[in-house]
Amino acid sequence: MRFLLVFVLLPFTISAQFNKNFVSKSDLYYTRLEYCGSGLFGFESNGKFGYMDINQKVVIPATLDLKLSSSQTMPSFTNGFAIVTSNGKSGLIDKTGKLVIPYEYSSLWLYSNQKNIVKAGKEVDSKLVYGVLNTQNKVIIPLEYSSLTVDSNLFMVAKNGKYGVVDINGKVLVPTEFYNITTYSKNRVAKAEKDGKYGFIDLKGSWIFEKSKSVFTFYGCNAGMVRCKVNNKYGYLDLKGNEVIITKYDYAEDFTDDGIARVGVSNSDTKYKTLYGYINKKGEVVIPLKYETLSFFVNGATIAKDPETNRYGYLDKNGKWILNPVYLYASSGFDDNGGVWVKMTDDKYHYINKAGKDFGTLDSIGNDTRTFKDGYSIASNTSYPYVLIDQTGKTLKTIDDVDAIYSFAENIAGYKSKKTGLYGFIDINGNKIGNPDFTGFNGFSEGLAKVSKNINGKTKHGYINTKGEIVFPLEYETAGSFGNGWALVTKDSILYFMDKEGTMNDWADEYQYVNDFRDGFALGYFINKDKPNDYHFINKELKEVFSIKAKAAFPFWEDVAVINKDSIYELINKKGESVKLLKGIDFLKFSNEGKLAVRSQNKWGYIDNKGNQVIPFQYDSCDSFKGDYAKIQMDGKWGIIDKTGKTIIKPQYKNITPGDNGIFIYYDVAWGIMDKTGEKITENIFLTITPFANNKALARLGKSFIILKSPLKK
Repeated sequence: MRFLLVFVLLPFTISAQFNKNFVSKSDLYYTRLEYCGSGLFGFESNGKFGYMDINQKVVIPATLDLKLSSSQTMPSFTNGFAIVTSNGKSGLIDKTGKLVIPYEYSSLWLYSNQKNIVKAGKEVDSKLVYGVLNTQNKVIIPLEYSSLTVDSNLFMVAKNGKYGVVDINGKVLVPTEFYNITTYSKNRVAKAEKDGKYGFIDLKGSWIFEKSKSVFTFYGCNAGMVRCKVNNKYGYLDLKGNEVIITKYDYAEDFTDDGIARVGVSNSDTKYKTLYGYINKKGEVVIPLKYETLSFFVNGATIAKDPETNRYGYLDKNGKWILNPVYLYASSGFDDNGGVWVKMTDDKYHYINKAGKDFGTLDSIGNDTRTFKDGYSIASNTSYPYVLIDQTGKTLKTIDDVDAIYSFAENIAGYKSKKTGLYGFIDINGNKIGNPDFTGFNGFSEGLAKVSKNINGKTKHGYINTKGEIVFPLEYETAGSFGNGWALVTKDSILYFMDKEGTMNDWADEYQYVNDFRDGFALGYFINKDKPNDYHFINKELKEVFSIKAKAAFPFWEDVAVINKDSIYELINKKGESVKLLKGIDFLKFSNEGKLAVRSQNKWGYIDNKGNQVIPFQYDSCDSFKGDYAKIQMDGKWGIIDKTGKTIIKPQYKNITPGDNGIFIYYDVAWGIMDKTGEKITENIFLTITPFANNKALARLGKSFIILKSPLKK
């Protein structure tokens, strides 16, 4: 039995793309992107948050540590301000990122209908109290209330367990004498309770009407109608306390400003517990109570699921279809631009107006495409595209039909086809070489790459050149990479050295293990049981130069090889002569650039090919040099050193890898690009990225977002 090392290639997955009918900005690649109002788009990069404008100009750099969960949205700007947190304290920033209210409050709230007004909460004497500030941090209503609720220009406040009302200037309108006060309706009445009285009061705290709490349960009041509950049924009173609509509904909501209310009744004869409709202020049914799904009205329309078609459509306030129930999905209502998202029978999402005119499609809208706000929305692209980039991070080419891409070797990289699941090759310019026809491959070496296919139920191997042409047919049981003009192959169960002309020599077949050529030598383990620990070194003329008795032996590196005798590592030269005993070394990694990575007393450093220490043993781990640089690890973080051992990038990243011309790729939550000074060329926006070769790399972009502009925006 003969053995050759093989590499396992692990795939990734990609899918979906966007329709081009929408007016949109170019793809943005961040962990998340959200429209946050006031013309600003919030983004996450490297675990921090910032904001940009529609032209993708960063207005507030990604320095905000918001610590948001995946379900939490970024702080929205309201009237040009946004609430942010730091170390558990809330503050307020303006559109430039300037902190206008310092991080000293337990909580802050902004009100869209109140410019320059902020509700603030703060802990005082171990108690949380509330008040109102302006956006210059000036106190308008003192922070002395146990609760505070805004309603237009009024604030419902509480102190010592009693409730009252304060206006926007801090003037007390209703003393804190009530057990409870709700927010005031547009009729300027509020539900209240005091001294056994229960009902509604005016802005002076005087009773408009009262009822027995043991009989009535009151809810909201709007459009002059008070929603109530008696004997577990809902109905409505007027502002004099008269019953206008009898309590007969199993579900009810407050009346809208348009004078209609959504109500529901339970029906045991249907498979749905409650069916919904709308009534007017006279109690007349304006939309029949027959819909299992019936939404709030948004811009004059409600979603209804038709019981006959089992599809969604949109009704007006008279119960007439604006858009017939033909959709598999319908979003919550027409946006301010007059458009709405629906899913049609083609399984795509269409953006249409009230006339049903189609303005464009998306394959998927998910949770990242929302109703247009200010004419903008964010669409999430789940395709995670592969691209060719330069050392500035600029996309040179998008590469299609790719499920995974692997590192460059001799300016050619392997990839896995999304369509076929098979492997092919891409050159340094992003051009595909041949077709993805192979079940496996090794990277290019000396102008040839091993490729594999399943032939008649067996895996066979051969070699292709850089043009994708088959040079040696797929007929070998095993195959290694070319080195020093030779490759190891197995054919008809015989192990051969094969040169680039296809000449085969079976001299290697007597060895149990043979590795590929490195530094002019191949290493074989002799099968002869009379020499159980003999390692044989073979030159490129296929002549055995010498053999060594040892517990272990390693291929040549920088004109020396490492062997292990009596648990002590030793360097030998190409004549088999001892160069130096490596006492105190307990583990090693092969490197290059004249240095060998070794471990001593649990710390890593580097020695040269004469066994001399050239970089001290001080790292928790380290790697091979690539050109002038190598990565090292300390305290679980990775950094970069140069050939002299000087720290170029201090250990601070989860991973980092040097590439061509002092260009490094680094990883925290994703991969990014930096130069040898530590200056970040891109934020970490790539899911995968190859080390740079000839100033180019193949990368898989992270979550792609598109800023959509509504085609209906006026």
